[in-house]
Amino acid sequence: MTPTWLETHASNINSARSSTDEQLTFEPGHLRDAALLKVPIIPAGILTDSSLITLKIVLSLDEDIGKKEDSDPSLGVSDGESFVGFEMVNEKNYGHYSPCFGIEGISGNSLTEIKYISMYSSSQDTYTGQFVITLKLNERWGLCSLAQDEGFENKVEYNKRLRLSNGLTLEVYKDNKYERVGIKFIEVTIIMT
Repeated sequence: MTPTWLETHASNINSARSSTDEQLTFEPGHLRDAALLKVPIIPAGILTDSSLITLKIVLSLDEDIGKKEDSDPSLGVSDGESFVGFEMVNEKNYGHYSPCFGIEGISGNSLTEIKYISMYSSSQDTYTGQFVITLKLNERWGLCSLAQDEGFENKVEYNKRLRLSNGLTLEVYKDNKYERVGIKFIEVTIIMT
């Protein structure tokens, strides 16, 4: 999913943005935990609530923004109501928080009723802007790792169970209204077993 593809296929995209062929950049706005973009990936009625499904998501963020500015996006999926995924923190937060940690909440124009999971596990020193996320939705767990040799991993268990029959939407939120988020690409692989 390139910046152009995301802008074309998003069912909801934040208007405080600029784009090039290489990057979609979301600027500061008025809302904390604001939805930046939502892209439907599986329509309602395709899955049953007991479907065995795994999502593998590769996220590439702007390394310069993540090293120099406040930029803590959350990426995951929702069934139109509940959201599960991971928050990726900027380099200035390394040492205080894990590079990525679990997050769940209620989907909307902003993410509400937020619960953070495994925020304080071991940390990493170098921000790369590259994250690999695995969501095993039927088993309610996720894994986030840094895409580099000997990288960090954080496995979490979610309390929320998504209603898969409602369909799935890929969603990205930002943490603070003053943040900037630069997305280079998102790659999603859906595995049905």
